[in-house]
This record gives sequence, C-alpha cells and structure tokens, in this order.
Amino acid sequence: MSRLLKKKPVGEKKKQRDASSNDTDSTVSSANFSSAKSATVASPLKAKLEKSLTDTKTGEPNFFQKAMEFLREVKVELKKVTWPTRKQTTGTTIVVIVFVFVVAAFLGLFDLGLSKLVQVVLT
Repeated sequence: MSRLLKKKPVGEKKKQRDASSNDTDSTVSSANFSSAKSATVASPLKAKLEKSLTDTKTGEPNFFQKAMEFLREVKVELKKVTWPTRKQTTGTTIVVIVFVFVVAAFLGLFDLGLSKLVQVVLT
C-alpha cells in the first residue's frame, strides 16, 4: 500500500526526465561518453561492487523491514473488513451444518441404491 502512495504523478516524472535530459545534453560530449563507457566495460566487477555499495547506502529495505511493512499493511487492511455479528455467524454455521447433513443423506441413499442394484445384477 505504501509503495502505491510513494509513486510520483506522471507530470512530475516527465518534468524530471526533461530536466535530466537537458543537463546531460549540454554537459556530456560524445568523446566523454565513449571513454566513460569503455571504463565501465573494462571493469564489470568494480561496477557491480559500486552498485552493491550504493544499494546499501540508499537504504533499500532488507527482509525484516519488508516483513514489518507487510504486517503493517495487513493490519490496515483488516481494519477495513466488515466483520459479521455473532448472530450472523451462528445462523450461517447452522445453515452449513444442515446442508452437510442433507447432502450426506442424499449421497448415502444414492450409494445404498447403487450397491443394491449391483448385487441384483451380479446374482
């Protein structure tokens, strides 16, 4: 739930993208770009290490933080549930029990009838 709230509106994303593209167009030349690209390709392990270090610095939540966030969201969602009253629960339970007995009786009689039919055919 909180991940949905953290999303920026589409207009702000577009503004940020336009601003970043204008900055990079004016400051980065093609020669600088190709040399930066070759340096990255030359040391993929260094790039992976730098990425892992930046991930820990950015504060990406670990397993326990994600679990706690999930439980908080579950608590919020459970508060939105309309719980049945005791009378509704009792009534529904009685209906289910009666229905189970009716189906059991029907299947029992059907099974008894088929078993008698099989005995008559085989004897």
